Amino acid sequence: MEPSSSDAEADHRPLDRRRIGGQLWWSPASAYVLSVAATISFFVVDVILPRGATVAIGYCVVPAVAAGTGRLGFLFGMTLTCTVLTWAAFFLEPSGYSAWQSAFDRAMVTGVVWFALALVLRRISVIHELVQQKQALTEVSSELQRSNGELTNFASVVAHDLRGPLNTVGLFAQLLSISSSIKADAECAEFVASIRAELDRMSSFIQSLLAYGRIGSGDVRLQGCDCASVLSDVRRNLAADLKRNSVEISNDPLPVIRADPALIAQVFQNLIENSIKYRGEAAPRIHISAVQESGCWVFALRDNGIGIRPEDVAKVFMPYRQGHNGRAARGGVGLGLATCKRIVERHGGSIEVQSKPGEGATFLFTIPRASTEVGQASPPATPEPAADEMGDVAHAG
Repeated sequence: MEPSSSDAEADHRPLDRRRIGGQLWWSPASAYVLSVAATISFFVVDVILPRGATVAIGYCVVPAVAAGTGRLGFLFGMTLTCTVLTWAAFFLEPSGYSAWQSAFDRAMVTGVVWFALALVLRRISVIHELVQQKQALTEVSSELQRSNGELTNFASVVAHDLRGPLNTVGLFAQLLSISSSIKADAECAEFVASIRAELDRMSSFIQSLLAYGRIGSGDVRLQGCDCASVLSDVRRNLAADLKRNSVEISNDPLPVIRADPALIAQVFQNLIENSIKYRGEAAPRIHISAVQESGCWVFALRDNGIGIRPEDVAKVFMPYRQGHNGRAARGGVGLGLATCKRIVERHGGSIEVQSKPGEGATFLFTIPRASTEVGQASPPATPEPAADEMGDVAHAG
């Protein structure tokens, strides 16, 4: 069978230099010159010195240098040339060393030279595989980004299409609720109220799901983020809930970090809402602090709520997980803490919770420090009941 044209050209085709070690300090032209010059130099010295193969061992570096040319044919040619010159010097070298010892040494040198060639070829093969894997990973990453973009668009379209029927059903439910015949029937009025409550829950679920998806695919706009100012905005956003539940929020000096202010606000807001949702018998008390550790800021939000069972600590940040201490879910869709986890991780940090049943919970999350970070703390806020906090800023999430 005749060799194919691709096989016939195998020894002459150029190699991708990235497959043999990336950007070498010499150019392919320099590799030609260096490999030839080294071979000639070793041969001349080998012939001049008395009988022995000590100098010939230098031929072992020639395959590594010749690989820099990026051509397999030249690589094999230089290895073969080194082998021929090793034995040519055997007949030309001066006496002074027994012939059989010189022959043995040169046989060993020949083996080492071809072993060096095998190592170079193995290195080429491994790096070639790594390049292919990197290319495959790049293609998979591009496909995942495209798929995520399509899924985000799909979710937005579906959510938009779902809102229409929900609004229509909600409108009719509202009309039914004000009907005199429905008002006269207590059971029917209860059914209509249940319908409206479930519609509100469904609308909240769609909105939370969209927000959770956007956090995973959108860009994080890093900038100077004054955490004390962000917390003040969050307190104004939640003024009605804080007043209704008699919540008191206090904080230590908070730093100015490099982060996305809108996303950090959402973390604070979700954690505060979680503390309110899982409150104990006493009025909720929430304290927020931040300390600087090596390479990051560690934020802590401590509450006096019902706490979390040890077996649930590792699960609270999973999507759609609700309920503490075995109690039924207290509203929401189970995405608040999962959203916090996704935001913190997108900033390069981590989040965890420390808690015992009946002793409240402390949520700890880290935000890495950056070289451009201001890193100075804002003064602490004086603990005040939320009843004094008023504002009509839009809900941050």
